Amino acid sequence: MAKSLKQVLEQIDKLQMQAKTLRAKEVAGVVARIQEAIRHYSLTPEELFGPSLGASAKSVRSGKGAAKRKGAASAKYSDGSNSWGGMGKRPRWFNEALAAGKTKEELLVQPSVGEPGRRQRKAGRPSTPRKNSGIPKFHNGEGLTWTGRGKRPAWFIAALEGGKTADDLLIK
Repeated sequence: MAKSLKQVLEQIDKLQMQAKTLRAKEVAGVVARIQEAIRHYSLTPEELFGPSLGASAKSVRSGKGAAKRKGAASAKYSDGSNSWGGMGKRPRWFNEALAAGKTKEELLVQPSVGEPGRRQRKAGRPSTPRKNSGIPKFHNGEGLTWTGRGKRPAWFIAALEGGKTADDLLIK
């Protein structure tokens, strides 16, 4: 006798509940064994996950969330003792400086176009938007660098095959 769609869906729900229960039991056993090993060897999050992930693992345990925050934006405005990236609500010191008669341009950290220290675009050349290539993270000691993003360059692969590690090539 053929089963109806409703019977098949009920059977699927029943099997999914069984799968969840079994998974929960297995996970509990695995977690218990891992915790026992961590206690036995006195392992730290840095030893388990490395220095950069250790802090993230701590925040997960403490309930503060695992999402990494982006680094602070570079300062766009400054009065010498305070700085602000230009995003979000204006800080009090910025508003006070404006009220005291300063202009936004006077509080800029980087000089604007036409001021000394800023490169001028050559006349006749159209401006082309450039993609930020990033800060180099690795170097080979001979002037070649790599940001760590995208395809590994040939010199990096050759250095690894030559016995060096990625840590050896890091820019300190």
